Amino acid sequence: MLLSRNSPETGLRVFRSIRHYGLDITRAAFTAGSSPHPYLPAFNASLFLSANEQDVHNAIDANYPAGVVLHSGVYDDEADHQLRVAFDFDGVLANDEAEAVYRRNGDLREFEAHEEERQAIPHGPGLLAQLCVGLSSLQQLEAARLARDPHYQKIVRIALVTARNAPSHERVVTTLKRWGISPDESFFLGGMEKARILRIMKPHLFFDDQRSHLQSAAGNIPMVHVPYGVANQRACGVAEHDADSPVVVATPLVA
Repeated sequence: MLLSRNSPETGLRVFRSIRHYGLDITRAAFTAGSSPHPYLPAFNASLFLSANEQDVHNAIDANYPAGVVLHSGVYDDEADHQLRVAFDFDGVLANDEAEAVYRRNGDLREFEAHEEERQAIPHGPGLLAQLCVGLSSLQQLEAARLARDPHYQKIVRIALVTARNAPSHERVVTTLKRWGISPDESFFLGGMEKARILRIMKPHLFFDDQRSHLQSAAGNIPMVHVPYGVANQRACGVAEHDADSPVVVATPLVA
């Protein structure tokens, strides 16, 4: 569904554009200049996406799952039957506990020791944990369908792409297992450039809490910045934004 700062009058053009491009959107809210994020609970939204950084920060401050959609080129997936969603771990699926340990003095060994010592203790959930749990529920439904129909082709594909490596990977596995999430692919890159993986995977959405990981040469992959946690502490407010940019909200995932 669509939430927008447009007025109801200009919203007529929005709906005509939706019809013109054949989008499956029938619900919308037009708030005539005010931030639409307070209406997220009313629509039972699982995810709030916008090009308006202030709206995203407001949503995150209210503890809603949200991200800033970054500009990307045209991504032609007309013949693609899958939905591939890739997530960073710290500050996205999990909270920023471990990230805070590393940023205290930038000591990778201290970070790894912290995580190895707590490898059997799951992380607390981050903003997008429930979204990933919902996608995982769809995966389970697809697995049951495949068991009944060997010719069925699964649609949902979840990937984890993180800068972590061994031995800090064990706590990640422990956490996802506790949440009932089983990614189709997991990449523990140890600081390797994530774009090298994303170019091959071609996810339809990649979520990361650090813009430096989203501004690399990964082609036209749709990127979403999740401005959450210690990696995004703001000293001088948010960047300039387009106050009229529309907001896209993913409908709730129901198993």
